[in-house]
Amino acid sequence: MPYPAPLSPQLRAAAEAEREIALERVEGLRAQAERLRAVADAAEDDLAAAIRLLGQLDEILGLAPQMSISQVDEVLRGQRLRQVAIQVLKRRRGEAATVHYREWYELLVADGHRVAGKDPVATFLTQLSRAPEVEPVGRRTGMYRLVAA
Repeated sequence: MPYPAPLSPQLRAAAEAEREIALERVEGLRAQAERLRAVADAAEDDLAAAIRLLGQLDEILGLAPQMSISQVDEVLRGQRLRQVAIQVLKRRRGEAATVHYREWYELLVADGHRVAGKDPVATFLTQLSRAPEVEPVGRRTGMYRLVAA
């Protein structure tokens, strides 16, 4: 492999200065991305809390069935998450519903359920993809439906 031609002192100095500018930009953008992720995570948490409140108000007003204490305390994962998610979708949207996974997740949270994991939405989506009762609608649309029995 041939070595690059030696640079003149002026060209080397210009390239090093440009590299420092690029490095600062990369570091600044990386920090900005981390801040934006934190803002997005906080918004997701606020959304989940608002959905829970809405569900509780619906219960008080008789617009939704009241939850049992065991439902509220259970953190869902694995097979149990798949079972409960399917039950919630059937009850809230019907057996033939087509729904985006984020909306489905919000329905689950509105029913007072909590999903395990560092990123509960990602955990939820992973479990949907493993459920034989669920199939994607189209490619990369985020839409899912229950498989006709």
